Amino acid sequence: MLALAPPQARGTGGEIPALAELGGSCLVQRLLTTLSQFSLPAPLVLTRESAVPRMRRVLGPRIEVRGAEGGRRRALTAVLSSIQEHAVMVLDAERALTPASVITDVLSGADESVDAVVPVIPLTDSVKLTSGSGLRNVDRSTLASLQSPRLLRREVLEQALASTTDDEADEILAALVCGARVRTVHGSHAGFAVVDRLGLWQAQIALGLARDTSHRHGLTRRH
Repeated sequence: MLALAPPQARGTGGEIPALAELGGSCLVQRLLTTLSQFSLPAPLVLTRESAVPRMRRVLGPRIEVRGAEGGRRRALTAVLSSIQEHAVMVLDAERALTPASVITDVLSGADESVDAVVPVIPLTDSVKLTSGSGLRNVDRSTLASLQSPRLLRREVLEQALASTTDDEADEILAALVCGARVRTVHGSHAGFAVVDRLGLWQAQIALGLARDTSHRHGLTRRH
């Protein structure tokens, strides 16, 4: 299992979102606690070299933390050469509130007929197609947002990563381009990505640590 923990995100004042304190434990600790409910190999946490010391202090000696420079593709490529598993589960630490039921569904969805399993949720935002003649509505019923965790056959993940030069490429999308058989399972709106101060506020609301006051007129959010 590979847990990707970006060291910093936009609008966080230099804070590491995955290490944000929420009710006595940080996001990445909450993710690891959820994972401990399953009989899975010990997780490997990947983050930038600059964030490794702090991540190790927070997680302690029982969790392996490695530094990997570059974007998502480079980080995954670098670590694959040092692990032996035939299947790899990739988790995004910023989606630390993902419920255990989603992980169960991802694991249950894996069999010989597919190369990868990923949770998705229906797309609710309005989507427009731009062209020279203006904007056109896109049928949202045909669209979905990819979440985490992603479970992929090792050889499929390696092929997907090698097929692109985009260092921030999504491994599932790259696998689809390579012809991989990808199964989707139901995700959860609780598995949203915490990537900025607004996301941290939403996480506090989800955990009952803050009230949702967005309905109040005249409220100004600081970003």
